[in-house]
Amino acid sequence: MEHLIIEGFMGSGKGAVAKLLGKGLNVPVVDVDKLVAERLNMTSADIYDRFGEIFYRAEETIVLMELAGDKKQSIIVLGSGVAMMPQNQEILKKLGTVVYIELSESAILKKMRGSRKHDWIKSEDWDERVLKLYKEREPAYRKTADIVIHADGKKVDEVASAILAAVRKRED
Repeated sequence: MEHLIIEGFMGSGKGAVAKLLGKGLNVPVVDVDKLVAERLNMTSADIYDRFGEIFYRAEETIVLMELAGDKKQSIIVLGSGVAMMPQNQEILKKLGTVVYIELSESAILKKMRGSRKHDWIKSEDWDERVLKLYKEREPAYRKTADIVIHADGKKVDEVASAILAAVRKRED
């Protein structure tokens, strides 16, 4: 069995959807960002601050390679920048089915404004910074995705149901 990989921009609900899918399918959920943080016994923000983005992306690649060796099916939640690295794109294609949870720019801004999780990005030009990051990453999500689920206005359970339906259709 292959893994089900959930990707998307910050605030897209990747983690919540993955938890619901994991519970419904009775498979473990693996969060790449959490695994990177656990490996280094630091928070993601501290890793970025101390070692920089290039180091962080390399750690993500190591985690993905380790997951590629695990034959037990799981739901893998990607950090929002994983797909940016070409070597990760290749690993993801081998790991399983990649699902991109897509949100419009306005939905992303709305969700992120209400989140404390992404305080690091807040500044006077916050909207521009968020949209710039989104526009840089969105093509990589599309490139790696086997399935795209548009999630504007949808609840977590609706997104999870749409993912399951799309996966089943793909398997037929």
